[in-house]
Amino acid sequence: MLPSQLASAQDAAKGAALLAAARKAVGGDDKLAAIKRLQVSGTFLRSTGPDQVIDGDFDVFLELPDKYRRSEITGFAGANAERTEALNGTEVWDDSSGGLTPGRGFGGGGGFPRDGRGGGGDRGGGGGFRGGGFDRGRNPNQNAGAQGDAVPADERAKELLRRTRQAELARLALVWLLTTDGQAAWVGTAQAPEGTADVLEVRPANGVPTRLFLEPTTHLPLMITWSGQAGRGGDVRRRGAAAPAAPPQGQATLELHMGDYKTVNGIKLPHLITRGPEGITQEELKIKSFKINPNFKADTFVQ
Repeated sequence: MLPSQLASAQDAAKGAALLAAARKAVGGDDKLAAIKRLQVSGTFLRSTGPDQVIDGDFDVFLELPDKYRRSEITGFAGANAERTEALNGTEVWDDSSGGLTPGRGFGGGGGFPRDGRGGGGDRGGGGGFRGGGFDRGRNPNQNAGAQGDAVPADERAKELLRRTRQAELARLALVWLLTTDGQAAWVGTAQAPEGTADVLEVRPANGVPTRLFLEPTTHLPLMITWSGQAGRGGDVRRRGAAAPAAPPQGQATLELHMGDYKTVNGIKLPHLITRGPEGITQEELKIKSFKINPNFKADTFVQ
């Protein structure tokens, strides 16, 4: 459980020092601060339910501080299906083609968060530390609670979607670049069979409180956790085996694990990302390439 006696000033100072050590470990402040755009490409494997798995290729485009796009191409029923979700400042949009049906792609079971609560089938697993025995990173959910009934339903839905995308951008900036616009406070040490980790709580301006787990010797990031809506996907690691235990429904601790670090342009970047709620892997990303500060097309974030 969280140590309740920690003083906030001391926590903030230690958190800032550990975050600085982590940034140094992955490449240093100067190199990380110089990154304004990032393109990440690879393959994904996602569970959308018991014995239902889809795979394909993905590209993620980030332009700090407020632009994000994820595009996927999936072979589905003998034909390619394409799906894109994007955040362009305060605007959000989606696009799809090729007959991808609801529940098989971004918004279903193990898909991307679509409910404005920073969740929706996200998960991290796949290698090493799982943070057991330390409250699993459970946090208050900043995005919980709908806006007042006076707000039209379509505007309310758009606002929830905007906050979801902003939270996803904040997470990815933290995972890949250790960049955040919020403070990081040290909240304790996590114990697990794999070892220990220093745990920081990060509170970004756009997003939910997120816990960052650092390896205590190298200071490399191992995992992040946050509170959000669990999806319905199964475990992508158990295909062909007995049906896995059902993932938790409703609010859950969502995990994203980072592994397979490789150096790109002098920066250590995780090439394996896995996600899901509380010990269940619902999505696995294998990253083939990182492009640092590429020149994006003018319409990259425009529908």
